[in-house]
Amino acid sequence: MASKRILLGGGKGFLGRALRKALEKKGHKVTVVSRTADAAASVTSWEALKEEGLPDSDVIINLAGAPILDMKKPWTDKYKKECEDSRTDTTATLATLAAEAKKKPEVFIATSAVGYYPYSATAKYDENYVSCGETDGWGAKLCHMIEDAAQPAADAGIRTVAMRMGVIMGRGGGAYAEMKFPFSMGVGGPFGDGKQWFPWIHLEDAAALYDFAIEHEKVSGPLNATSPGATSNGAFCNALASAMWRPCLFQIPGFALNLIGEDRAKILLEGQHVVPKKALANGFTFKYRTAGACCDELVNGQGEE
Repeated sequence: MASKRILLGGGKGFLGRALRKALEKKGHKVTVVSRTADAAASVTSWEALKEEGLPDSDVIINLAGAPILDMKKPWTDKYKKECEDSRTDTTATLATLAAEAKKKPEVFIATSAVGYYPYSATAKYDENYVSCGETDGWGAKLCHMIEDAAQPAADAGIRTVAMRMGVIMGRGGGAYAEMKFPFSMGVGGPFGDGKQWFPWIHLEDAAALYDFAIEHEKVSGPLNATSPGATSNGAFCNALASAMWRPCLFQIPGFALNLIGEDRAKILLEGQHVVPKKALANGFTFKYRTAGACCDELVNGQGEE
């Protein structure tokens, strides 16, 4: 595939670093958009974009957003709004600039989440699910807001993808960084009763899906970024405990999780069975299809299936 000029919003975060590395390894030229510019590191700023307009870009991807499950951040109304604005404002800025550009990008990829789908113990969601306008809590409303913010790009005829991201599991950050310590101390366990669905995806597969969306012109609209090896939170925790040779005995009760914020607790205590139907139908191959393979790689650097 020919080298692409890629503008990557939020490229300094956990997923952003992995994605930039993967894209550059494929020969693409990546410019990151961040709060502060650094020309030597191919980083421009949001302020510069607003003042100077969009640089010539074949692909625009937005990952920007304050981390929702950063437990070091108190769940105040102020931080909740920061989580919203940092996603919707940046998505809207890039989508509008893309729509207004003389030379429009080939594809615009916004990052939403599986929280778009209602929580359910029995439903199975793929990209054909049509929302009737109902939303299941704050997380679902935010996902709708993000996808709405990307609409100017779609209206301008740009192929637009809404990556509905699952829980990213990878070394160096994300959910694994939060889960690793209690399990290493022998006190790890599931959230609540652990029966809720846990729509996970390995970091490598998450990054690869963005490249897949760039390359496959037939892919547009929502794209579920979850492993096909769907499992419950409890089953995933058992797989992690097994890989670490540690027990999985201690449930984290719902009332304790509510102390970190009701909206956060809802994300952890409830779940959705989300399947990557569109990715599989278009030929994407997941490197980590099972919780066991994922956890073996996280802990031991192996486990590909």
